[in-house]
Amino acid sequence: MKKTLLFLLLTVISCQHKSEKVSSHPEKMLESLQVISDSLDQNPEADKLAFWSNKLKEKDFSKTGSALAFIHYNLAKNLVKKDIDSAKQHINFALGIVEKEKEFNALKFTIYNGAGLISELEGKFYQSVYYFNKSAAIIMNDDSLKCKPMAKVICLLNAAQDNNKISQYQKSIEQNQLALKILKGLPEDNYKYNFRAYSQLFTACEESNIYKPDSLLFYIKKLKQISAKTNEPMQVRFTNEHMAHYYLLNNQYDKAIHHYNLVKEYDEEGLSADPESPVMIKNLYTTIANLIDLYVQTKHFTEAEDLIKQADKIENQHLQLLSYYEKCLNKKAKMHYHFAKGNKEKALEEADEILALKDNILRNSGIQATEEMATIYELQAKDRSIHGLNKTIDNTENRLERNQLLLLVVGLLSLLAISWIFLLYFFQRQKRQKQEKEKILLQQQLLRTQMEPHFIFNTLSALQSFIRFDEKEKSIKYLSQFSRLLRSSLELSRKNYVPLDQEIEAIENYLSLQQMRFEYAFAYKIIVPDMDTSALLIPPMLIQPFVENAIIHGIGNLSDKGLITLEIDAQENQIVAKITDNGKGYQDKANIDPNHQSLSGTIARERLEILAKENKIKTNIEISSNEQGTTVLLTLPLKN
Repeated sequence: MKKTLLFLLLTVISCQHKSEKVSSHPEKMLESLQVISDSLDQNPEADKLAFWSNKLKEKDFSKTGSALAFIHYNLAKNLVKKDIDSAKQHINFALGIVEKEKEFNALKFTIYNGAGLISELEGKFYQSVYYFNKSAAIIMNDDSLKCKPMAKVICLLNAAQDNNKISQYQKSIEQNQLALKILKGLPEDNYKYNFRAYSQLFTACEESNIYKPDSLLFYIKKLKQISAKTNEPMQVRFTNEHMAHYYLLNNQYDKAIHHYNLVKEYDEEGLSADPESPVMIKNLYTTIANLIDLYVQTKHFTEAEDLIKQADKIENQHLQLLSYYEKCLNKKAKMHYHFAKGNKEKALEEADEILALKDNILRNSGIQATEEMATIYELQAKDRSIHGLNKTIDNTENRLERNQLLLLVVGLLSLLAISWIFLLYFFQRQKRQKQEKEKILLQQQLLRTQMEPHFIFNTLSALQSFIRFDEKEKSIKYLSQFSRLLRSSLELSRKNYVPLDQEIEAIENYLSLQQMRFEYAFAYKIIVPDMDTSALLIPPMLIQPFVENAIIHGIGNLSDKGLITLEIDAQENQIVAKITDNGKGYQDKANIDPNHQSLSGTIARERLEILAKENKIKTNIEISSNEQGTTVLLTLPLKN
């Protein structure tokens, strides 16, 4: 009876929004579909897949992008457990539609989150990170987002968990803190999600370079309070594990051993209840490895030997379940044990096996990252294409509006007045278009200059050298930094003004890459003002050409180690960048390549002239050189 009444209600709602003009009310149509979706989710007996398949066939919905994207999302949601390939097709279709929409942030949030969950189920970790972060970014940038609070919390926690795995700890901390803020505003106590947020905050703080004992202790107290209230075994287990990590960081090994033993007891009980559980097997194996290391450090070799036997037994029975990382952790503990016992031969055998395992980790993660990042790059290229299309549509609409205004003026004013207004308007527009064209051409020239073929050739040659000498870690680090530099250069070159912290990050990536290329023949130092640099906006890619000149001309032929210093000073409406090197100066003619033309420096000067005209402030380049080095002072416009 309830099922019949529900479908009668859905039929009435469907008929109601069929009577509306679809093109005039996309928001109302989407709201109606959301009401229907919520009603279906509350009825487990409803055939949701058939319902949304029928909606897809209705012409009214096919004419409205947002509604069509929502239908494809619901089809993907209901197919994900039955047919993952079909679910993926529907979510990709929804993504293609929603990217064209200018508004509907709530819909975009929902679809990006769904795409992240599907990528996670497929085992495509880097894709899931990409979509979860896009979804989380909407939450963090749109305070008026109309979505269920709990959906926001789950999305933020998923994104934060993945960011911890890729060492993006600061971003993870921000996302977890926002999730806690949302949870605080909810009427009921959501212990499960509060516990997860504090647990992930502990991990992010522990793994990040900035170690704050007070923060870790605060999170420990929160975890203990929640687990004491719920008495949920898994929460108690993770609380003890975090406490063991805390005491280990503070060199309190006896307390760390105590809490790890509590974790071990929980893992053994769980494995006893479910002997084939992969999670319990992995958890116990990892806990034993951590305990072995602690017993070795505290000279409890008998206990360490017993645990090594237990670990070997698990490894023999469940070898295929264990990851390279987990095996590596155990091998490392055994290596420490053999070294402590004076058996260097066995310790070296374990070290060789660790190297082989790490090689497998690097190779497999590298292949996976390459494949998934290629897919993400294609999606980003599609986003850029859609953005360009939207911009063209906007320009077309603006031109149509101007033409209508012109026709109205023709009908109201005399021929002389119309001619005067038309000419004035035409000249002003030509002037603006010329200025915009000059800016775009200069930006394109600067981008091409920064991506000069000789730079890319030298970069690839250095990479080839690393590979030839089997320096895998250097190769991966060099390739990672080079890709980040290319991507940041492409992104920054498309904007008129960018945050100062992003510009400094791109320059630091460039300097770090050049350090590796020149085998650390120089050092660098960047000094920034003591303020929020993300709130300061400057024109992009104007400082980098002069940093490049400092490397090539300033310290290129130094016998001693070079030093490049970049000092930023923010003033009221301008910023002064001081680039200093300790080279031989331009007075040393041998230090100047007569065949080298600093095209990037010329373009930078031209851009500064245009910026001075646009902002009506003084921009300047001052270069002083002597035998102690060269100093360049750049005066750039600044916006808040």
